[in-house]
Amino acid sequence: MAKQLWGHRERLLALGGFGVLLAVGGAVATVAGAPAGPGVAVTGVVLGCWEACGLWLWSAWTRGARKGTRR
Repeated sequence: MAKQLWGHRERLLALGGFGVLLAVGGAVATVAGAPAGPGVAVTGVVLGCWEACGLWLWSAWTRGARKGTRR
């Protein structure tokens, strides 16, 4: 049986999860006093938001929004 490859949605979820992990790690590093902490946290937030927008667009695309909403 052939192995199923990851779809676009799964990749977006994985990168979004990685963004959340970066944001939390950056927040912990900021509280601990690491100078790179805020940069890591902002990078994680931006990555997480970017992937959330990608998931939203993917959901709209796969639910038929591309067909138009006028009837």
